[in-house]
Amino acid sequence: MENNMTNPTTLPCPCKSGHTYEKCCAIFHTLEQKPARCEQLMRSRYSAFILQLGEYLFNSYHPDFRGDVTIEQLSEKSLDWRNLDIIGSESLDKTGFVEFKAWYMLEGQLNYHHERSNFVKDKDQWLYCDGTFYPEQKSGKIQRNDPCPCGSGKKFKKCCAKN
Repeated sequence: MENNMTNPTTLPCPCKSGHTYEKCCAIFHTLEQKPARCEQLMRSRYSAFILQLGEYLFNSYHPDFRGDVTIEQLSEKSLDWRNLDIIGSESLDKTGFVEFKAWYMLEGQLNYHHERSNFVKDKDQWLYCDGTFYPEQKSGKIQRNDPCPCGSGKKFKKCCAKN
C-alpha cells in the first residue's frame, strides 16, 4: 500500500530560507547541530514557534532573560505566522543581532512583528536574550496589486487580503 502522507522533513522550511526543513531548521531542532550564527538561531526559533517546539524555544532562550516563561507556554500556538523577512543580522564573537519582520494573520488582518533581537554566545551556543520592538502596523498600507508579504508569490488581493 502506498503512503500518501507527506514527510514533513521534505517540506519547505517554515523559516522561508528556501531549503527543506530537513536541511535547515530540523538539524537544530533535533540538536544534530548548533546554529553557527545568530541568524540561524533566529530562523530556527521562528520555525519552532510555528511547530510549537517549546522545549527548543526554552533552551535557546538565555536563562537571565526568560523570566517566568515555561516550556508549556512556549509550546502553545501563538499566532498564524505567514512569513519571516530578515532585514539584517550580524554575528560577532560573543554577541549578535537580527532585525526581522515576522508576518502573521490576526482577526483577518495581515500584521507584522518588527524586532531587532539581541543574542549572546555562551559556551559555544547562541542564545536569544531580548529585543527592541518596533510599532506594529496593519496591512492597510499594502497596495492590492503588490506581492503579498506572506511570501506566497501571489498578489496581495488574491492572497491575504481575501481573508
